[in-house]
Formats: sequence, structure tokens, C-alpha cells
Amino acid sequence: MANRRRPDPLGDAVRRFVLGRSHRAEPRPHADSDIATRLAALEREVSEVRTRVNALFFTVIAAALGDLLARTVLA
Repeated sequence: MANRRRPDPLGDAVRRFVLGRSHRAEPRPHADSDIATRLAALEREVSEVRTRVNALFFTVIAAALGDLLARTVLA
């Protein structure tokens, strides 16, 4: 059985940003709105990353509180 990689949307979004590519093929607007379009795309990607980081943070906090509670009750 081949070891298949699971899709990693966050990693893909970061790679696309670093390489300057978008995951959607968007028509190239004229130069004045190009900066605004790229800024809007960047804000959407940053928002996605922020959401994922917050979820990870709250998951770690919940796990730590659960561990602390378990140690307190079982001690």
C-alpha cells in the first residue's frame, strides 16, 4: 500500500503566497486595481491562517486544562 499524503490546505495557501501564485485563476486587472486585488487576496489568506492558529491555540489550552483537571481529580 502506497503512503499517500493527506491534503494540507494551510501549507498550500502559504506556499501559494510565498511563490506569488493564487489558487484561483483570476483575470489580470489593470495596474491600478492590481494592488487592491492582491491585498484583498492576501487579507483572505491571512484571515484563514489566523482562524487556524486560533483554533490550534484554543485546542492546546483546552487540552492543558483537561490535563490539569484530570491530575487534580485523580490526585
